[in-house]
Amino acid sequence: MARVSWLTDPDEEWSTDGGRPSRYATPSPEESTASPVATYASPDEPAGAPEAFGAPGFPADDFEAEDEPRSRLKLVALILGGWIAVTVVVLLVLLAVRGPNNSTSKATGTAAPVASQPTASATALATPDGWALAQSDDQTNCAAHSYGLMPAFFSKTPCTTVHRELLTTVQGSKPVVVADYVVTFDTATQAAQFNALVKADGTGNISDLLREGVKLAGASVKLSPNAAFTSQQVGSRVRVAEASYTVGATKAKDPALESVAQQAIAD
Repeated sequence: MARVSWLTDPDEEWSTDGGRPSRYATPSPEESTASPVATYASPDEPAGAPEAFGAPGFPADDFEAEDEPRSRLKLVALILGGWIAVTVVVLLVLLAVRGPNNSTSKATGTAAPVASQPTASATALATPDGWALAQSDDQTNCAAHSYGLMPAFFSKTPCTTVHRELLTTVQGSKPVVVADYVVTFDTATQAAQFNALVKADGTGNISDLLREGVKLAGASVKLSPNAAFTSQQVGSRVRVAEASYTVGATKAKDPALESVAQQAIAD
């Protein structure tokens, strides 16, 4: 095969016998019938080496067919690794945000045992000196925590909140339990309507914590039907307290218990 040097004048041609004839020389019959393909060799490339993919000895098709599966495998591995990493990160974030599945429930129909440290509330009543706060809670659904005519009243006139307490004290060497609460309404008019209803006989009341199953000092205690009762409206709030002996009989209109009930709602 005839080779054209990269140093040769592009306008000149090498003759078949190695001479340099005139650029207008007539080619020999052999040259006129042959169609050699001229290749340009790089000075740094050894003779006979393929110049590019696709040249003899280095077919481009074979290279692409061998390299394409490897590229796909790498791409699949990268996608799978990224998906696993993102999944792990998401799980760690969810565990950090949610944490243990702990929840604090308020007293309902089945109340929890007496808490050793009752929670404070913005609507809590002042605890008189020498008294002990045994349990307290806060509710927003007064209809669900009342009885008698009160559920119907609260269904038409919902309360905003109700804060309930259980307190203990001693009166004349007798242990006394006091169940009190403060219920809040949107308006003072609604509070006045509730106060008038709760003071009437046989109309019901908001359930005290003992009625809903809270135990006092590990024992089941209930307010006596003769428990001393008192209520007081202050703006859009109504304070109610009932006092009863836990040992012995509780008589109606007991002056000592009525005094205890008044202390429970005093400022």
